[in-house]
Amino acid sequence: MSPDVRRPIDRLLLLFALVLMAVGMVWVFSASAFKNHSASTTFLVNQLVGGFVGIAIMLALSQVDLSLLRDNPRILQVLYGIFLVALGLVFFFPAINHAHRWIRFSRLSIQPSELFKPISVLITAWWMVRHRDVWAKGQESIPKLVTLFAILMVPLALILREPDFGTTFLILAVALLVTFLGGAHRWIFAVAAPALGAIGFAFVWFEPYRRARVLSFLNPEADPLGKGHQALQSLIAVGNGGLTGVGLGGSMQKLNYLPEAHTDFIYAVISEEAGLIGSVLVLALFVGILWRGYRIARRVRDSFLKLCAMGFMLLLVVQALMNLSVVLSLAPNKGIPLPFISYGSSSLIASLASLGLLLAISKEASE
Repeated sequence: MSPDVRRPIDRLLLLFALVLMAVGMVWVFSASAFKNHSASTTFLVNQLVGGFVGIAIMLALSQVDLSLLRDNPRILQVLYGIFLVALGLVFFFPAINHAHRWIRFSRLSIQPSELFKPISVLITAWWMVRHRDVWAKGQESIPKLVTLFAILMVPLALILREPDFGTTFLILAVALLVTFLGGAHRWIFAVAAPALGAIGFAFVWFEPYRRARVLSFLNPEADPLGKGHQALQSLIAVGNGGLTGVGLGGSMQKLNYLPEAHTDFIYAVISEEAGLIGSVLVLALFVGILWRGYRIARRVRDSFLKLCAMGFMLLLVVQALMNLSVVLSLAPNKGIPLPFISYGSSSLIASLASLGLLLAISKEASE
């Protein structure tokens, strides 16, 4: 579809995301209120600033013709190089909570690993389309796949070194899904999945704090005041909400019982204050993003844009599922924020950037 006859953006997709962001603003203020009124106002203001910057980036990216990247890979090469430098720079800044994840300038902080997420989708989708003639050739396609994952493994190794296992896992999982959707032979995944699972197990088992997280997830009651504390308090918060919740601002678990209540575990506070009804509505909004993203991917004709649309949608939905699974004690804690909702400017900007690129692709979708 030529640029002069492009359709309007997908308004429903935009609406779902903006409602989620509005929910996030309300509960960032509520979940951080246990500190004091001044601190919660600061958190809200910081989140609002991140939201305004993210919306500006989203609007700009929604006007981009992504098909230009297909024919001009140098743009991706430059972006890749910039993020490699940024991911290396984080180690020159002081650690926060024993992790080097941020580049800080005065009161401004940037988390490059968050912003690399949409770039990883673009790189993977471009590679799969660029070499699409080899994917049906079985063993002949292996060198191309190995090269792709070698390209991704350099930044992923830096992210893992921060350490940030959750973000590494998310990017790798979405990249694998995009390669599968891009036509890579199925038997490759039968080999790759167990191999990556074994590598992941080794990274977890031979790192004491990751191993402790997994063991506490399997039996949180064994250490209710230590490693199992967060999981148990999250489940208590969800259970306290009942059907309709205890009311906005009424959460007891956020009062220093539930660590990271305004970031990774904000969904637990939403569940407690808005109840089952509120938590299901939040989940429904993410299902809406899944629906609209899939609809865009199905209706766009260009194979590169189709893969990108699936990648951006999966990036948002898989991240949401990872966060919700931790809050509901269905998976070990991985430090993954809830898109559009959890406190954190870099995470919010990255989610809005992915949304902007998905909205840009929606202009190319046919009726």
